Amino acid sequence: MLDSPGKAIAQNAAWLLVATTGQKVIAFFAFTMAAGIVGRFVTGEYFYAVAVTSLFVVLGDLGMTPVVIRAIASGAEGSHRLFGAVLRAKIFLVPMAALCAVGFVLISGASSVIVLTTVIAAFVMSADSVHLALYGALRGRQLLRYEALGMFIGQALTAIAAISAATSGWGAPGLAMALLVGSTWNVGWAWAQTRRNRVAPERPQRADFRMLARQALPFALAGIFVKVYSYLDSLMLKAFHGEADVGTYAVAYKVTYAFQFLPLVFTAALFPAMSAVHADGDKEKLQRVFAGALRLMAIVGAPLTAGIAAVASRFIPTVYGLDFLGSVAVLEVLPWVLLPIFLDFPIGSLLNATHRAHLKTGAMGATMVLNAVLNAFLIPLYGPVGAAWAGVGSFWFLLFVGVFFTWKELPSLRWFGWLLARSGMVAGAIWVAVREPGAIMPFPLAVLFGAAVGVIALLVTRLLTLQDVTIAWQWLMRRVKGPDPIDEEAHA
Repeated sequence: MLDSPGKAIAQNAAWLLVATTGQKVIAFFAFTMAAGIVGRFVTGEYFYAVAVTSLFVVLGDLGMTPVVIRAIASGAEGSHRLFGAVLRAKIFLVPMAALCAVGFVLISGASSVIVLTTVIAAFVMSADSVHLALYGALRGRQLLRYEALGMFIGQALTAIAAISAATSGWGAPGLAMALLVGSTWNVGWAWAQTRRNRVAPERPQRADFRMLARQALPFALAGIFVKVYSYLDSLMLKAFHGEADVGTYAVAYKVTYAFQFLPLVFTAALFPAMSAVHADGDKEKLQRVFAGALRLMAIVGAPLTAGIAAVASRFIPTVYGLDFLGSVAVLEVLPWVLLPIFLDFPIGSLLNATHRAHLKTGAMGATMVLNAVLNAFLIPLYGPVGAAWAGVGSFWFLLFVGVFFTWKELPSLRWFGWLLARSGMVAGAIWVAVREPGAIMPFPLAVLFGAAVGVIALLVTRLLTLQDVTIAWQWLMRRVKGPDPIDEEAHA
């Protein structure tokens, strides 16, 4: 049994962080190589098909998985029956979601290549929906290491298949088939681990379905809203500017959101831990966990935001080539979504863990409307760059709405304002360092120089303290060397 929620969060996040970092590195290099081989147009076809299926994937879950995570994490009676209810519901929901995705591209008059790619991606979506629920049950038991290993292996299989498909000239359908390889693996692995760890679904009762529907509704609406404002830009780019501009945007999108796994990893451990603390009724401990999570997200989010934007003009031509030169302007703007996204993850976890998911749903609904309006205005005029600015405006709006809903759990509004101010100082220092003196340095040296300036700025602003570094180092050394025998004898 873990000694504290903080320790549980750290251990689970560490497992998932290591595996997910490897997974994202593999995914990034695989996408980069494949995009460089197939070019902007095929990349755009593939990304559009994936965007369509990603838009409809929420229909295959309808917010049920977070309910299961929360129920299992808090030890609620009948939690395994809820798990069983989710799997049975997916028998009907997943095919419906797949048909909706394929029907959308048929009605929109897409090319036969895009239709075929979407059909394959619909199978990917179906497999992802199943392993989402299975991994969710394991998360509820805080057994994230199995998900970490499964996702890593699945991504490695996908990468091998994607590069093979690209070099073989199989186009967008081949890239979609690569996704199916990894997703199929994850279904089999996740099912085996739920059986092995006795996180098995139980036969649900009729009341379980009613409870599931009632509790999942806010999550379902939130999922629909977030999918719409995450992928509406790609659909509108296709409609107004064609597949090539979707490919231009896709590269900047992939580079930016490649780092979104960091808060996702942390939240995977944070949500069940917050649910457990809330179930214990310890408000003071919940506030400490929340404040610490926000500070950690600022430490990670501010440097990434400024660093990616600052290196865009040198990174895109170096890595993707001149065919994707139009992605530079997009990548100079889009990364500024990362800081608000990072800070919003703990807010969402807190609201969901404390049974206030309806507030998060409302925030996402308002954000979806704002994003649609911004995209409708900016994309016809400015193309991919307009889509990037629409994303930036939408996510900062989402953050401030979330702060409005959780201000009582913050140490104070002044504390949060100072957190944002320090984050801005760190981001500004890194951006200036990379764009000015870094401009005359070789590219790798400029990146290292920006990173060094970022560490100094974090310490000067006290977003990061020497005590944080010491604690993290000691924790890491204990994991590498194992526990100290003297300490073990002292506690025996």
